[in-house]
Amino acid sequence: MSELGRLRRAPVQSRSRERVERILDAARELVDEHGVDAVTTRAIAECAAVPIATLYQFFANREAVFRQLLDRDLDRIDRRVAAEIETLRADSIPHAIDLFAAVHRTHFLRHLEFVALYFAYGDSDVVHVHQRRCAHSFGHLLLKSGVMPAHTDPRVFGVAIAIAEGTIEHAYRDAPRNEWVVGQGRLVLRLYLESHCG
Repeated sequence: MSELGRLRRAPVQSRSRERVERILDAARELVDEHGVDAVTTRAIAECAAVPIATLYQFFANREAVFRQLLDRDLDRIDRRVAAEIETLRADSIPHAIDLFAAVHRTHFLRHLEFVALYFAYGDSDVVHVHQRRCAHSFGHLLLKSGVMPAHTDPRVFGVAIAIAEGTIEHAYRDAPRNEWVVGQGRLVLRLYLESHCG
């Protein structure tokens, strides 16, 4: 388990590892059903079928459970996204934006509980690591496709991800997502990236 998660102690025995996984899976299920604010440590323990004391052996509080859940599942998603991005090629910056957005949307729609958790803990180390992975994957797609110069400063891709995330957060304040906001974000992102091609 990553140091970014908030485990009090690492589970050593397989039985302990299985309990931690059940706790994390229960937290994900409860967040998906009831939202972040409604989930308590007691509810997580009950859903995981473990005593509350067992939960507290590994986690200090519910935020620690959420951070570990994000760490575990974002790492899995990021690896899948990176593998899928490796197979893609873009013929333009707008095409690269569309491809990257489609891959992320596909993976995150399978994990809708992350939208609430992700933005609730947007300032955490776990999310910052994810953002760096996204910047690396997006930069890799743009560079290997030849739609951005090979000498592009890697920080450009970090700013691009920040633009994309700001757009997503703003667009999902409404349900369903606000397509006008998404379109404006794509425009800003395209213009920003194109400004680094000259």
